[in-house]
Amino acid sequence: MNSLVIFEILLVVCAIGALALMRRTYFPMNLFWGFGVSTIAIAAALGALVYGGFGDFKSYHGLFSSFAGSVGVGAFAVAALGGIFARQFHQIGWWITLIGLLGLCALLLTDNWRVSEEVRYVFIGILGVAALYRLVTNAQSGLFLLGGVVLLVVAGMGSELIAAQFSVPKLNVYHGLLAGAVLSFGIFASKE
Repeated sequence: MNSLVIFEILLVVCAIGALALMRRTYFPMNLFWGFGVSTIAIAAALGALVYGGFGDFKSYHGLFSSFAGSVGVGAFAVAALGGIFARQFHQIGWWITLIGLLGLCALLLTDNWRVSEEVRYVFIGILGVAALYRLVTNAQSGLFLLGGVVLLVVAGMGSELIAAQFSVPKLNVYHGLLAGAVLSFGIFASKE
């Protein structure tokens, strides 16, 4: 088994652990956290198959990786905002949230879900602002949200530099940092 497969499996295991932790957070925000983590887990599982020698899954892996980077990270941003505005979400009703999640799933059937890199930066910015807010209001849980955001940013922007410093494959660094981010989001959600 090559190291790319091992790191993809590590990411899947961390995502499953995060999902187990996220079920403790309040409804309906746990659905958004879970949706984002699930997109990453599916992409990683498909990646393990691709790097394990099943090339037929390569297009699916690319599709789900893009979906996780667009809609999955968007779901994280909605969940983080939902934590800040929890009272308003509860007043609106859980059924609107459920419709929103079904809409996110339906996006996969169209080509309209692909967002630009600038929009992804906005999603990460929303996560960062929510993390800073949580750091001020509840430092215990805010540290985990901030840690997840930092690991997510470093995974996206610093994987190549870290890989070059330690002479390891860039994808292993990326998947390792992403696994840490997902676990950190899971711990944060469990403390909400």
